[in-house]
Amino acid sequence: MSLAAGLSFVLITLVMFGLMALGIPIFVSIGLAAFAGLAMIFGPLHAMVDFTSFLWQSLNNFELVTIPLFVLTAMLVEESKIGDELFACAKAWIGSVPNGLGVAVILTCAIFASITGSSPVTAVTVGLIALPALAREGYPDSLRGALIAGGGTLGILLPPSLPLIIYGVLTQTSIGSLFMATVFPGLLLTAMFSVYVLLVHRPAVRARSHSMQERLQALWSALPIIVLPAFIILSIYLGWVTPTETGAVAVAYVLALGLIRGRLDVSRILRAGRSAALTTAMLLLIFGTGSVFARYSAMLQLPQHIASAVGGVPGGPLMVFTAIVVTDLVLGTFLESGALTILTIPIFFPIAQAIGLDPVQFGVMIAVNQEIAQIHPPTGLNLVTVSSISGIPLTRMMVSILPFIAIELVMIYLLYFFPQLTLFLPAHMSMH
Repeated sequence: MSLAAGLSFVLITLVMFGLMALGIPIFVSIGLAAFAGLAMIFGPLHAMVDFTSFLWQSLNNFELVTIPLFVLTAMLVEESKIGDELFACAKAWIGSVPNGLGVAVILTCAIFASITGSSPVTAVTVGLIALPALAREGYPDSLRGALIAGGGTLGILLPPSLPLIIYGVLTQTSIGSLFMATVFPGLLLTAMFSVYVLLVHRPAVRARSHSMQERLQALWSALPIIVLPAFIILSIYLGWVTPTETGAVAVAYVLALGLIRGRLDVSRILRAGRSAALTTAMLLLIFGTGSVFARYSAMLQLPQHIASAVGGVPGGPLMVFTAIVVTDLVLGTFLESGALTILTIPIFFPIAQAIGLDPVQFGVMIAVNQEIAQIHPPTGLNLVTVSSISGIPLTRMMVSILPFIAIELVMIYLLYFFPQLTLFLPAHMSMH
């Protein structure tokens, strides 16, 4: 890559981020940058042909069907309000433990996230249910907001994770393997959050105790919802269905459950469909234009040049990986996780391979890193979302969210030093 080509890439990238900062839609900013880059190489007319051709090729992928299916599942879950039963069940079983209500929030977020695959949807839905209950039990505003924002990040990690679907398509890594790879890290992160919540608040807050009959009734009401994520994980692990087929089953299941319980009607279903269509269109436009931008960087052989240069970096692979983590965090403070994945993975992935990271392991570590970006002050999407639905100022949550960030940083390096946390289940899945 010549010096002129490198400088033009840097300039185009800076202009792209500048357009985003001015409020231009992300897909427009990326698309303009990609077209400008192609025009510098081939000229405007040839660039127009290549742009449309690359855009079509990137979107002509069957695995992308998984995205609208799980987005629609998330919207149907949100409209049907089935999160109420999840929180009621968790509250009935562990709410009477000191600080148990906070743990109930984390567990509700974990189960809800494993249905929707969306961090903001998890934060909004669980937040609207749990924030009033936390206030009644005396949890301070800062901790209430941090619990919802931190717990909501599990939507990026636990299957079905939309950023991991995008990662799998971009890197041609098995989406089923990526989903399985998140199970142990997701459970471990949920446990680490829960232990922190049990220890953090003094004097410990204790909700009223529930009778065994109340607990069993709450479990019976929530059981049809709890079954769905268990089915998703087990069916993919055993090879019964593909991730795409699992998405179709999830849509049908949530739709049937909502209709049977009287939580969904025609207007709610249509509203969920419209929301899913808009969200999917935005994600796919970002994916398409981001793929064209990645093709432009590949034409300059930028990923290969960077990957070949990492061998001489002081500190070795660990320092290179830390640089990836820091860069991803900085960009993640103002980019949505899907856009962040699309823009960075074509560059980061060859570097990860050069330092010996497994594609599945690296994908999960990037997902955890993007969780941090969702709650990183002052612009983390989950923080902003929780502040908007609760009225809690961002400044109050900034200190309380720091332990959640620290826990997730610990998780990233646990996955780096102990790759079997991510690779054990995918390896055994292949045996089935």
